[in-house]
Amino acid sequence: MPREGVIRLYTDAAISAKGIRTGQGIIARNWKGKLLKAKGVVTQGRGIASKEEALAIRNALLMAKQQGWTQIIVHSDCKLVVEQINRSREYDFTIATILEDVQDLSTGFERCSFVFIPRTENEISHVLAHFPVKLVHDIEWEHDFPIWLVDLVKKDCRVVPPFL
Repeated sequence: MPREGVIRLYTDAAISAKGIRTGQGIIARNWKGKLLKAKGVVTQGRGIASKEEALAIRNALLMAKQQGWTQIIVHSDCKLVVEQINRSREYDFTIATILEDVQDLSTGFERCSFVFIPRTENEISHVLAHFPVKLVHDIEWEHDFPIWLVDLVKKDCRVVPPFL
């Protein structure tokens, strides 16, 4: 059963087929599964998968801090990055600075953990990460979500097992 008061953040990154843009998808849900906030971040330029995934996690922490959330669990389908964060300080040099930022940011929460989940349990942020690749600017929703995103949440609530 999910713990009351814990915010679950789901992150993912995407790189455009042409390699000219990257996108990050960040979804925030409360302990009951209710969608609280969604954000799509677009970056110009060629991306490296592990770097983009690490940036998505860092942006999720920044979003959580901005919202004033104190207990969070960050979910990512990038096992490599999650393992490096959880090992603390054994970083791939190409993403070391980003992961150091993640470690520093994580200390500002009462509870903050990082969990690897398979892509099948991260479908919403995966779809959202591909959305901004087609955009010029970042996009964010907090109270009024697009119907396609709401439909993904409804589908996900029936599929995803409860987190511990």
